[in-house]
Amino acid sequence: MVTEETKAIVQRYFRGQLSDNEYERLTSYLKDRGIREYFDQVRMVWEKNPEWTTDGLRNWKQLQYKIRNYKIDRKASAPFTKWWVKAASLAAVLVIGLLLGSIATKMVSDESVKPEEIVFETPRGEKSLVRLPDGTVVWLNAKSRLVYRSFTSKNRTVELTGEAFFKVARDEHAPFFVKTNECTVEVLGTTFNVMAYDEFGRKEITLLEGMVNVQVRDVKKGLDPGQALIFRDNKIRIVAADTMRAVGWVSNKFNFYNIPLSELIKRLENWYDVDIQLENPSRREVNYTGTFKNEETIWQVLDAIRVYTPISYTRSDLRKIKITVVKK
Repeated sequence: MVTEETKAIVQRYFRGQLSDNEYERLTSYLKDRGIREYFDQVRMVWEKNPEWTTDGLRNWKQLQYKIRNYKIDRKASAPFTKWWVKAASLAAVLVIGLLLGSIATKMVSDESVKPEEIVFETPRGEKSLVRLPDGTVVWLNAKSRLVYRSFTSKNRTVELTGEAFFKVARDEHAPFFVKTNECTVEVLGTTFNVMAYDEFGRKEITLLEGMVNVQVRDVKKGLDPGQALIFRDNKIRIVAADTMRAVGWVSNKFNFYNIPLSELIKRLENWYDVDIQLENPSRREVNYTGTFKNEETIWQVLDAIRVYTPISYTRSDLRKIKITVVKK
């Protein structure tokens, strides 16, 4: 039986975070057929992820050493142990490969996750790279969540909260759907960005290549490359898009155009994993346009903002900042 505790251990295994005691528990759990099936579902997704590198090989050898030194009754469970180590090798290799570089794939457990679901989630301050079993590649922005369920020969559907950039593998017989809480994007094989943070008060779908249909409640709109659909205040607009700005975050560039201070603060919180408290906000909302690179610190960004808005800022804790709008 796949319990919440079992799911959590399996998910932590694929993140490379298990202790020796947890490895032994997982080995014991995998004797159960239902748990092995759940483990295989997770493994199948990880098999499609990027290959590991030299650094990953070194880390994997350390993990292999732990596996070889498990206190398992090899006579009683030799066939099973051989199967599990093979599966473990395949999965852990992929985990280590993903953890290298500035983009790391995070897989987390969730109390609401059903056995057939696999959840990818990125916290603030990080981005993730996910390769789905059909070959589709997804980049997840900070504070984003992607839910994958097994694809069928006629349908491929994922659920998104936050922001993601998709390169969908073409399959004329199985359209690909991205569902958010207010709209659904339908494609066959194409490249596009979906911005669906609830706190920003709007949804934006930007098409780079191919064609997409966007269903917003009872209305369906098609997009051509270079166009973006914006859904705000129950209204739909299709506009010419700056595609490089829309997907700049994938290459560690923070691009924003004409966004209010309230949204800029939320984006900075996600980008730098900080908490920003805005004191005595100005009655007049000021919009901002700019580009920052990943190497800029939060303090350099705040100094740049001060050029446009009279603000002062102080660090109240390790990751807490207070911004005060200075009255003239």
